[in-house]
Amino acid sequence: MREHVNHRYAVAVLRRGGGWECVRLERTALTGLDEAIGAVRQAATEDADAVFGFFNADEAFFLIVRPTEAGTDLMLSDTRAAEQHTLAAEVLDVLRPGAPAQGVAGPSPAGALGILADAGIGPADMAALLRAGGVPDEQLRSLAEQAGFGAGFEDARR
Repeated sequence: MREHVNHRYAVAVLRRGGGWECVRLERTALTGLDEAIGAVRQAATEDADAVFGFFNADEAFFLIVRPTEAGTDLMLSDTRAAEQHTLAAEVLDVLRPGAPAQGVAGPSPAGALGILADAGIGPADMAALLRAGGVPDEQLRSLAEQAGFGAGFEDARR
């Protein structure tokens, strides 16, 4: 029997008291940036030390959204996705207003590469993961494993 592979999902990750909890978000969180940010903020609880969202959109790109007191940090795995995906285009508009996504030869990330630094994944680690390539789902699963919430993430993303 073949396992169903979900290529479109949104997962909120919360850290509470030193432990991690992963919660599947509604797929509507993938329809636009406001929806993505809203879904992650709604998943946050007062006792959470940290909250962020992992978004996988049809294996074209991944997005990490992290609400902060000052606003929202964003990390888009590949700016080329903005040519065909509304969510990626909206993220790129926020990160690089007026910058065209066209003409980029290879994967080109944008945003805060250090978005998961307090989870043990610094900017250099994120850049290395992105340079190594792979499909977005595999990359997100690798990030979840490195940060210590791989099993919870696996359960939530299905």
